[in-house]
Amino acid sequence: MLFKNRIEAGKELAKRLKELNLKNPLVLALPRGGVPVGYEIAKELNASLDILFIKKIPSPANEEAAIGSVSESGLVFVNKEALDMLNQKGILVDEKYIQEKAIEKIQEMARKREKYNIEPIPIEDKDVIIVDDGIATGASMYLAANTVIREYPNSITIAAPVAPGDEKVLDMLRKVSNNLVILHTPPMFMSVGQWYEDFHQLSDEEVIEYLKKARN
Repeated sequence: MLFKNRIEAGKELAKRLKELNLKNPLVLALPRGGVPVGYEIAKELNASLDILFIKKIPSPANEEAAIGSVSESGLVFVNKEALDMLNQKGILVDEKYIQEKAIEKIQEMARKREKYNIEPIPIEDKDVIIVDDGIATGASMYLAANTVIREYPNSITIAAPVAPGDEKVLDMLRKVSNNLVILHTPPMFMSVGQWYEDFHQLSDEEVIEYLKKARN
């Protein structure tokens, strides 16, 4: 284990991010797991906290596996390698399937933002820190950064407590950020949850509570 829980991970990450001396920081957390981590960073950096929804586009072969992701603004990322693997198994994924699933997920994210009762904070000229409780394939973070860049931030920092020590993943994220801050990059990486003692699935109520505390 690397971390007791997301709060501890957020506090450790905040120390490293403070060293960057960002002038006008805005923390964008990927819900739900990124919110407690982002809350601790926002508190330490005296920054505002917002959320950035990214949803995976599920594989037709397995709902749990992703073939891509979509942002709440409608930006879509498709994992070509995942599609190739499905094609080899005789499962063809067409454009129609991806579009339908993307629309479904965008509607889901809009309902969530309404439930969380949080208006998006303008990104322009901000030093944006995109944070999650960990990075697995990097697809969500990559899409998040590409979404943020369209809003004219001053800079983009991608931050996470843990990510695989895979240069392919890390290079992909370096290309879309000014700073990449990851505390641990273990070579043997199975999942984000294995590095936490407490990695419970956050409820919507917990997320709402963190957002409320951040605004106060």
